[in-house]
Amino acid sequence: MKTAKLTVPPVGVKIYREIPAWIAKQSTSRGVSFCEIIAAATAGSECWVDSSSITTCRWSPVVLGLKESAGDFEQNLSPRLPGGTAGIYLARLDDFHTNITPDVVVLRTTFDILRGLLITLGWEHAAWEVVETKRIGKSALRHLKEEQNDWRTHLLKAVNRSLTAMDQVPGWSTLTAAVFKSRRITKAFDQIIKRSMADMSICRNSVVTPFITQKVNVSYFCTGAIAWGKNQPLNMAAGWPWPLWRQIRSNLSW
Repeated sequence: MKTAKLTVPPVGVKIYREIPAWIAKQSTSRGVSFCEIIAAATAGSECWVDSSSITTCRWSPVVLGLKESAGDFEQNLSPRLPGGTAGIYLARLDDFHTNITPDVVVLRTTFDILRGLLITLGWEHAAWEVVETKRIGKSALRHLKEEQNDWRTHLLKAVNRSLTAMDQVPGWSTLTAAVFKSRRITKAFDQIIKRSMADMSICRNSVVTPFITQKVNVSYFCTGAIAWGKNQPLNMAAGWPWPLWRQIRSNLSW
């Protein structure tokens, strides 16, 4: 594989079960979602995420282990980290704290680049255990390997393009953040998207799944990653455990 040029810098993620001493010098990040905080890290901020950081999204605090699951909706979110995550440190790889190794690297780039990287690495290093035959909520690995584009893919891309356009409307982001503070609306929306669209594309699919399985996962963007994370719908998200990232790092520049 020839060296591929990334337009979005990779972000390192370190998950802590205990708060490290050095974090006292780091202010706690705030955002409507984990996607929005990842966007801040992408822009150059060092971010510390704890149980108080995420103000709206009801998915990410649970799957990241920042909040104990409660009720059927939260208990059915999987895979997820067990409760008790003390915090998560995020930064661009070039800005990552000295002497700290990321657990996972979040990469956002095109279908073709991700497919080339996985061909180079080997498909056996992909998280096939989370792939579902009729759903793309947890993973797009099957589509990536088989170069598929079914009706779910076309629907998801159309929705994400629409969300990108709506983001130009004044007050749109504020409105969506207010609406999704409702547990009832979140639960209803989850029932819709998990049948035909991607969900939790950054927090679960690109952080939790690679962390738990120690394999690569690839995901289409969920609505939050577009609306709040400002990701471009032509790209996809992927999570790389650090040992596997080191094997393909030389194939990338940014």
